[in-house]
Amino acid sequence: MGDLSEIGDAVRLPANIEVFSYLRDHVFGSAAVFPAVESMQRLAAAVRDLEASLDVGKLLDAEFGKFLIMDEQAETIEAFVEFEKLGIERFRAALITRMRVSGSVITRTREHARVCFARSGIISDNSEVPDFEESEAEMRVPVRNVYRELVPMGQAYQNLAGNVQLCPAGASAEIRTPHLPEANGPLGSPFALDAAFHAACVWGQRYSGFIGFPVGFARRQVIRPTAPGGKYVARILPAGCKRSENIFDLWIFQAESGVFEVVRALRMRDVTGGRKNPPAWIRANQ
Repeated sequence: MGDLSEIGDAVRLPANIEVFSYLRDHVFGSAAVFPAVESMQRLAAAVRDLEASLDVGKLLDAEFGKFLIMDEQAETIEAFVEFEKLGIERFRAALITRMRVSGSVITRTREHARVCFARSGIISDNSEVPDFEESEAEMRVPVRNVYRELVPMGQAYQNLAGNVQLCPAGASAEIRTPHLPEANGPLGSPFALDAAFHAACVWGQRYSGFIGFPVGFARRQVIRPTAPGGKYVARILPAGCKRSENIFDLWIFQAESGVFEVVRALRMRDVTGGRKNPPAWIRANQ
């Protein structure tokens, strides 16, 4: 066990990733893409390996850079985690891979995810869930339509349940996390937050007219880790909309148990440059 307090300049350590079969259900177009939620899980685990006492559930200034495309035949991803100390209270970790330049022996690095981890107590959050009455919803989208036409993921990532309820003020949706123990980690089941991203994407397709992908957030606080086989609710509120980018705050909670996690200033962006557009039936302004 190491000690993050001893890290000064950036330190890069190998962190090869096993490609479990469920990961291939996370797709973009025809390619299997390593999910942002899994990148955060791997970074949190790597940080905890260096300093077990650090509360890895306090994440700041996340950036999800280049897609990490998973080779169809590969059983592992050869990756690195780069650590950097930022003062005495924050540590930055980044997930990096190397790629060979076509027709050359030269290799280049690609950064796929970067996040800062804060020591316990450095950030706080008002975790009160905003109200969302079912009567406010102007549109209810069955999840079968979500995953058939709006967010075409494979079975392992089809974890919204019932209907996604939409109105200009926000969205609400139920989540069911699958029983996949190999997907669990220090941040809980990655499927809960991934499904909340799907609901935010659906809201953006209706009210902003583009298909948004998560590219970063200001902070995430895991108050209690979600679990495999759990039932949760996601509530998403727009916190700023710009051309080809939306900003959201979101909560994942259970009515009887309270809030499990909060994400502030989630950025969802059209990474296709307008090459992919929502179907006409979902758009508020056709």
